[in-house]
Amino acid sequence: MGKLKGFFKGFFDDHGGTKVRKIDMLALGMGDFGYGLVSSTVATYITSFGTMALPGVSERGFTALLMGIAVGIAVIFDAISDPIMGFVSDHFRSKVFGKRHLFMLVGLIGMMATGLAVWYIPYQSMNAAGIFIWFTVFLILLRTFNTMYYTPVGAFSVEISTDYNERTTIQAARSVLYIIGLLLCVVVMGSFQNKYAGFYDAANNLVVQGKTIEKATEAAAASGIDLTGLSYRKGQQLPGGYRDFALVGTAITVVTSAFLLLTTRRYVKILRLREEKAAQEKGIDLNAPEPKFTMQQCREELIAEGNKKPLRLQVRNRLQKKRAEAGQVTVGAIFRNFFASFKVKEMRTIAIGYVVAMMSATLIISLGFNVFTFTFDLTNTQMYVLMGALLLCTIGFQPLWMKLSKVKSKQFAMFTGLIVSFIGCIVLFICFLCRVPINELLNTDKEAWGVVLLCPSLMLAGAGTGVLYSMPLALVGDVVVIQREETGIDKTGTYAGVMTFCYKAGQGIVTAVSTALMGAVGFKTGEASQTRDAADGIGWILCIGVLIFVGAGLIIFSTLKLDKARISRILDRQKQQAAEVAGGASVPIAEVGITPVEEAVEEAAASEDVEEE
Repeated sequence: MGKLKGFFKGFFDDHGGTKVRKIDMLALGMGDFGYGLVSSTVATYITSFGTMALPGVSERGFTALLMGIAVGIAVIFDAISDPIMGFVSDHFRSKVFGKRHLFMLVGLIGMMATGLAVWYIPYQSMNAAGIFIWFTVFLILLRTFNTMYYTPVGAFSVEISTDYNERTTIQAARSVLYIIGLLLCVVVMGSFQNKYAGFYDAANNLVVQGKTIEKATEAAAASGIDLTGLSYRKGQQLPGGYRDFALVGTAITVVTSAFLLLTTRRYVKILRLREEKAAQEKGIDLNAPEPKFTMQQCREELIAEGNKKPLRLQVRNRLQKKRAEAGQVTVGAIFRNFFASFKVKEMRTIAIGYVVAMMSATLIISLGFNVFTFTFDLTNTQMYVLMGALLLCTIGFQPLWMKLSKVKSKQFAMFTGLIVSFIGCIVLFICFLCRVPINELLNTDKEAWGVVLLCPSLMLAGAGTGVLYSMPLALVGDVVVIQREETGIDKTGTYAGVMTFCYKAGQGIVTAVSTALMGAVGFKTGEASQTRDAADGIGWILCIGVLIFVGAGLIIFSTLKLDKARISRILDRQKQQAAEVAGGASVPIAEVGITPVEEAVEEAAASEDVEEE
């Protein structure tokens, strides 16, 4: 009983305001779980839903091309919303909601409403134009609300902690639950769709239910039902399963996100007090009225400086500069601020390395089921065993990356994870080259050996790729710390927006290119079987693609240089401020904990001083 009491006490303990409670880390992870569930369901299934799950729409002129255009337009608008949301949340202040919580709340409500609207399209009463407009509008709104929710959550998860290692722990907790939500829809969706499979009449009414055509035929024979004029539809070819899962996913997201918002509500005041204390020490008045700048004022300044007839462009540039220096929100400032992030070398390296390496994870998720279904002759059970191994290793190796981050550094953990992933990709490629004997094993009484041969490659790939879900945003937090120290400007939300943008851009590029390549090798969408050339072709796409993406990510991240000792010193000062804001005594640097790297640096510096004396 005492141990249980101690566990719960530690679960809610913030160590005098210097630590993030474990309950807060869990809340952030639960928020990511719900978000991952909703966003991955749309990303994985919306194209299939629009092209094969709405009976009769092709007769009204709605084609796969129109569905692709609708999705593409939504992706373009989504790319625009990422920099806007990051900048706005950085510059928003409210005593009730702080910088982030209002956007998280509005994003949640909008995500819930538009997420359901996408699936519950009243297609029976629409023509092709109406269906196209419905999908376009609600996909744009859904992605916008996703950004409004997720970008502030990402920024918030970085700024609540003032500890180098703790920031990594928070991102690891988020990534574990996000990955579960990401893959849950892939594993569970089939059970929602199976109950709708069966024989349907011309009015699309279910006559005989059966999750396979054989079982449905047997059920019809047992009931004496004539199947003449009826057509068999699989569960994925009807909207019912998608809608049922969307309802369940939305309900789960409401619960998990409400838990996040209510649990972390306390940080609204804490972060505001920390910001005020930091500003006070730098002589900045956060409550000072916002200065107003006009074209006439800027023109007069230029004339006073000797430019007797300033051009309108010169006046406008002066106005933009003054507004930017004052941190005022304008459309131009938002995008200048966003793209200025890539001028910071460390941020540029992390963002580009992340988008490239993350393409490998997207390719495995999007193409993996096709490869294991057609390239390798796996049954559903065998396929889910392999994907389960991938999932477990992605989650299970998070503690290792956290440990390496603490003992060495975050960039070392990142690099090591990508090496492990690259080895897994090489093993997968070897398995692909040996696909003929592996498939022969899968079709004999030694089928388990075929799964055993394939498992190590996915386990290694999953273990290494898992570092991409936790470490990059933790590295971004370090860049934010350095930039804030050097410039006095907080760009947490902006940098979180950059990472969200990069992730979505990578997803869009991989989906578009891999889909085009699948068509080029002869893969037929919706067919129960594929030609040998098509099956081998998608295998080549997957194996070569992941090797290229992971290899490129390794090269890019190998150039990243961040001073862990310097970052830890800055965070230690922030931790002292956090303790003072929380009402605790001033915490000496030794008490908040100097990292082993810092100790080595300080010892080396001390020895140099002694030698000089």
